[in-house]
Amino acid sequence: MLAVVGTAVALTTVAATPATAGTAAPPVRTLGVTTTAQLPPLRQNAHVIGRDNGQSAGYAGRSVWIFDDTMLRNPDDFLANTGAVTSDLDAADGIDLESNNPFTEDSSTAPKQLLPLTDAERRFQDAHAAPCATGDEYCGTLFADWPGPVVADPARHRIIFSYGKLCRGAPDGTPCASGFVGTALGTGFAELDMRTHKVSRITVEHPDPAVIGAQPEGSDPTLMFAPGKEFASGSMVLKDGMIYTYGRCDTTANSCALARVPAARIQDRLAWRYYTGTAGDGTPVWSTDPDKAVPVGAGNGAAGSTIQYVPALHGYLNTFMGFYDNVGRYQTAPEPWGPWTTPKAMFTGLPTDQLWDYAMFAHPEYSRRGGLTQYFTYYRPQDTSQQLVRVDFDLAKN
Repeated sequence: MLAVVGTAVALTTVAATPATAGTAAPPVRTLGVTTTAQLPPLRQNAHVIGRDNGQSAGYAGRSVWIFDDTMLRNPDDFLANTGAVTSDLDAADGIDLESNNPFTEDSSTAPKQLLPLTDAERRFQDAHAAPCATGDEYCGTLFADWPGPVVADPARHRIIFSYGKLCRGAPDGTPCASGFVGTALGTGFAELDMRTHKVSRITVEHPDPAVIGAQPEGSDPTLMFAPGKEFASGSMVLKDGMIYTYGRCDTTANSCALARVPAARIQDRLAWRYYTGTAGDGTPVWSTDPDKAVPVGAGNGAAGSTIQYVPALHGYLNTFMGFYDNVGRYQTAPEPWGPWTTPKAMFTGLPTDQLWDYAMFAHPEYSRRGGLTQYFTYYRPQDTSQQLVRVDFDLAKN
């Protein structure tokens, strides 16, 4: 959510991991930061004033980006989500990201909303548009979907992202009151078909009636998790055909729980498994009961985090920007479930006197030196820009 109109939802992204083919992983190595550099902000579409929560995934030699709230000019507009794509995979001098959609590099017009409203949502909005009947508690209600983590699923020629559904704009004290953010309604998944260029919500198999039925418009079969119970708003990593996700993040404890599901069955609620700890030999233990999931020690920042496999590290790197302090941090682990090291500082964002910088994400498709050179973006409310930072790591001598 753009800081000028709301607040951010805490999300985590995890980048794709190579298959290990049954061999034991080398021991994870120790990282240290050597240099950092503030680079030019993202060069975006000429109609974009600002947009936040920019997360990305590499696909077929390009970088696909998905954003949350987007402010536009000429014509003026405010969209809940937009996308872009670029073949500029060298971030050393900045990133050209001027396209108006996530499939082609057309920059001739303004971006449009990426994830359209359903027919039921549109009818509900129209029925409660001003002027409203006396006592209409949904008067002025608008639906919005905030995209979360992004992962490429090349075996099925698609990009998958989670989204949090909310309603806002109604009078204070009503079910869809605007407040600072709005009212969370649930979390689902959507996909970009990279062959047909179609954007669609993924319908849930074996849905939870309490989730899909508790919607203002009646029912939404694309919602997987209830508010506060989501895993899809956490990380996504594709490893050995499985998508690992982090969610139910506790910002006080600075840790999230972990789930996984076969990529081909992400839509099947009964195929999900939840991490409950490790056996005596260190093997991870998974349960069918999401309420048995335990925190794994992976930190989560203001609007989210990025976890990725780093070849030079022989392990995983988690990066995030702390709440209210503009500091980008990192930690490492040998496996997605940990054990995670204590977070350390990488860099501090540009000074701001309007709220705080947030939504810092890594973009692994831009990394160099086996992942030891990383590029990060973060949203700066001061000027509504997407700032770009390079961080160079080195392996500790041991």
